[in-house]
Amino acid sequence: LVSAGQDQATFDPGRLELGKTYFWRVDEVGAAPAFTVSKGMVWSFTVEPVSYAIGGASITATASSVSLATMGPGKTVDGSGLNASDQHSTGGDAMWLSAMNDAQPWIQFAFDKVYKLDKMLVWNANQAAEPAIGWGIKAATVEVSLDGQTWTSLGEFEFAQASGAATYTANTTVDLGGAAARYVKVSIASNWGGVVKQYGLSEVRFFQIPTAAAKPSPASGASGLAPEVTLSWRP
Repeated sequence: LVSAGQDQATFDPGRLELGKTYFWRVDEVGAAPAFTVSKGMVWSFTVEPVSYAIGGASITATASSVSLATMGPGKTVDGSGLNASDQHSTGGDAMWLSAMNDAQPWIQFAFDKVYKLDKMLVWNANQAAEPAIGWGIKAATVEVSLDGQTWTSLGEFEFAQASGAATYTANTTVDLGGAAARYVKVSIASNWGGVVKQYGLSEVRFFQIPTAAAKPSPASGASGLAPEVTLSWRP
């Protein structure tokens, strides 16, 4: 109970938490002496998230090597292999796989501009034979950079192994700590199999914390507007 005896049509709950869903209900209390309570309907709303996904079109992926031209690093940011439920297929041509015996394997992501990065969601290599072969990245170092030359390490991380099933969903989240960066590099130390020196990754999704105004209305370049146009934007 947050507001007993409320007789106004508005209520200030104070600052809400980003990304959290709130449920609320307004009950009517009858007159004295019974003070009968009639429960109202339950409503809900979700506060905007802390961060938003960066579209794959804004990311360019490169890697130390590729096994086949159809299994290049670009497969990790183009959404290939993902269905509407974010489950990844087991098709190898929807993933990146390094060349055999790559001595210093890495995969790098370049954004169209500098972002304040919140997190990286990871779908590891998910071919049907993954549980037996273990191409998926296990231990890796994640670094960020503004210029692609000077790098700052965010630490060493373990990426969870994929299931090798078509129902596989992302099972690793790398905290990027709000770092301002235009590049992210994953330097691979080991895979889950430990025998075949070949390394794979299905998909990654980066989330950025908004730092500038967006979604201007009218949109940039709009024409034929009334002189009394109202200007608005997302802060």
